Amino acid sequence: MKNIFLITIIIASLALVSCNETSEDNNPTVPQSVIDNSLNLFDGSVIETGTEEEDGIKSWEIKIQDSEGAIVKFYWDIRTEFLVKIEGQVGPFAYDIAPGNNLINYSTAKTVATGAIKNSSLLRWKLKKESDFINKWVYSFEFDDNNNTIKVYIDAENGDVLEID
Repeated sequence: MKNIFLITIIIASLALVSCNETSEDNNPTVPQSVIDNSLNLFDGSVIETGTEEEDGIKSWEIKIQDSEGAIVKFYWDIRTEFLVKIEGQVGPFAYDIAPGNNLINYSTAKTVATGAIKNSSLLRWKLKKESDFINKWVYSFEFDDNNNTIKVYIDAENGDVLEID
């Protein structure tokens, strides 16, 4: 009887260890350095973290909300911790982000995009390497123009308008 009790405790302990290892693998902890890098680019409070895979790249995802209610998501390569994408999801979009790496600031790109599309409301924006533009870093802005969605693509290195559709 004593042996059965001991075996039951050992099996239960092994099951708990196995469950803990599985849950950690499914929900890894975002490194503090990645959170700090995001907060250095956009001042606010972290409201969500996680992981995402896009175009074969696994990335850390950090969602930050500023004091005005704007929400920006940052994506960092899990292996290298290099920035792979930024998304401005919710306005107001009256802030600036300087992504570095010789890329123009968000506010500069936004000024170019709003100059190309007059009298429209900005819905969201994104900065990432775009395969449609020979793997260049590109800002894409989505505008609402009288219930029509218009996208403006800006070269993130020189500020040129690449395309409007």
